[in-house]
Amino acid sequence: MILENKVALGQVLFAGGSGFVGRTAVRWFRERHPSVRVLIGGRNLQSASEVAQEVGAAEAVAIDIDKPRLGLGDDVTVAAVVMLAPEAGLKGLSYAQDLGIPYLNINAALTEIGPELAMFAHRATAAPVVLASHWMAGAAVFLALNSVKGFEVIHSIQIGAILDENDPAGPASLEDMERVHGTVPPAMVFEGGRRLWLSGDAAKGKIESIDGRLLDATAFSTFDIASLHTATGAPNVRFDLVTDESSSRHRGSEAATEIVVEIEGEADGRTQRSRSMLEFKRGAASLTGLSVVLSLVSVLGLNDRAPARPGLYLPELLSDTEWFLNELRSAGATIYEDSKSALQF
Repeated sequence: MILENKVALGQVLFAGGSGFVGRTAVRWFRERHPSVRVLIGGRNLQSASEVAQEVGAAEAVAIDIDKPRLGLGDDVTVAAVVMLAPEAGLKGLSYAQDLGIPYLNINAALTEIGPELAMFAHRATAAPVVLASHWMAGAAVFLALNSVKGFEVIHSIQIGAILDENDPAGPASLEDMERVHGTVPPAMVFEGGRRLWLSGDAAKGKIESIDGRLLDATAFSTFDIASLHTATGAPNVRFDLVTDESSSRHRGSEAATEIVVEIEGEADGRTQRSRSMLEFKRGAASLTGLSVVLSLVSVLGLNDRAPARPGLYLPELLSDTEWFLNELRSAGATIYEDSKSALQF
């Protein structure tokens, strides 16, 4: 199966492409690949048409995520399905599997992926399936994977994420988090090599912002935790989240989204730690949309790599860490990397 030909002949469907994150993803994709046609799928055809007209080489289509084939006719040629809206019925995944084309989802949270895993297991050779529900669709996990380079052993990985109160994506993101965590303990972490579920005071934490403020935060379950525990072997992995004034806005600039990664481990025969930070002044939705596009171009083979074969993928299994972070930088992200320092005892 040659996916380059499928992309040339078909169209990439952005289901939910007229939504807040969807619009940014479509814009980032169009900026990088102006010749690849896209379908903007949404329940509101007028909103989808506005996005299609804005980006060009695009068509708006009405979709229904509860219908087979998402309500699209047999005459619609699709090269990939990018699911940017929650789909409880998994019709988008089955559609992609039927067509043998890549499927990318950013809404299958860590606590609710059982149905996706079962559907993949039953049809493991049907299509590439990308679960990209990591923080900002992978930005945090790539920052962390870059930060662990140079350590021989990783003792702990702590990620802190700050959503600015004035970032329009902040409230929407929090609503989605409430949906995911409404009926389960609020946070999964790894402590001492074992997965634990935290609630109450145990879930309370602190984040040191880029500008040095210590902010009250709460542990949050993300794919990043499982990915980093598996990729690095770190026995302690935790992700904390806070909605507050970002460092950028605190400095008098625009609202930004920021990610802080702190690593403790062994390097050069000593226990050392490092701290890396990412700041993106275009906001959370834009960073998420950009990260979606980076995984999409990787699975399609549009970044000078071979298209992904059928299988189950996470963002870090599709893209090179250095390439991913360089793409974020070229789009305006600032990445601060503190050198490792020995811990004092």
